[in-house]
Amino acid sequence: KRKKSEAKKEGKQPVGEEPPKLPPLVKAALEKFHGHYQQDYQKIRGLFDSPPVFIVVCNNTSVSKEIYKYIAGYEQTLANGKMRAIPGHFDLFSNYDRTTEKPHKKPPTLLIDIDALENSGQIDDDFKRIFADEIEIFKREYARIHGQGSIEAITEAEILREVVNTVGKKGTLGSHLRCVVSVSMLTEGWDANTVTHIMGLRAFNSQLLCEQVAGRALRRKKYLLQAYDKKGDAIPHE
Repeated sequence: KRKKSEAKKEGKQPVGEEPPKLPPLVKAALEKFHGHYQQDYQKIRGLFDSPPVFIVVCNNTSVSKEIYKYIAGYEQTLANGKMRAIPGHFDLFSNYDRTTEKPHKKPPTLLIDIDALENSGQIDDDFKRIFADEIEIFKREYARIHGQGSIEAITEAEILREVVNTVGKKGTLGSHLRCVVSVSMLTEGWDANTVTHIMGLRAFNSQLLCEQVAGRALRRKKYLLQAYDKKGDAIPHE
């Protein structure tokens, strides 16, 4: 067999990102979740300002990275220096167009973990340009809370956190998201109310932790109550 390095020199083998490595059981679970999500997406499309959200909670950053590449896609740098985009496995969650292999202007899938926060390639110049209005709104609110001079200190990690913190909220950085891949970051303090599907690719060693994660998909879209009926029972919306 020829050495792998020799093949790379000829531009036949990619360097950088490798294809995602997932066991068949995980792929089958993702197929099942996606199929159910797709049905819900078609049913409620156009009824709400934001799409339903599927979240995957992983046990570590290595696993979350593989899941993210499988769902959202990734880019390979060939030995000849050219970039090649590999679309995600599911069109609804892929950050790349399957026909053109170009990135979607508003990527539907977000990776949020320690590695993503510290070395995020998800917040680039194109992202800042496309979401300029939403980022400006975020900066104004940030300045209101932390003071005008604090805007200059806003990091890409803080913008990334704002994206996930505003999932499902119209006119914000996270309103377009359909899928969030995370590592133990969606338990306490995350108030998204558009989550419809949760896949836990980790051990839930306590009842409380399991309830915290499952609670993401149990929040109502609205908590407004209708007028009491004749029996005096309130009927909640949605």
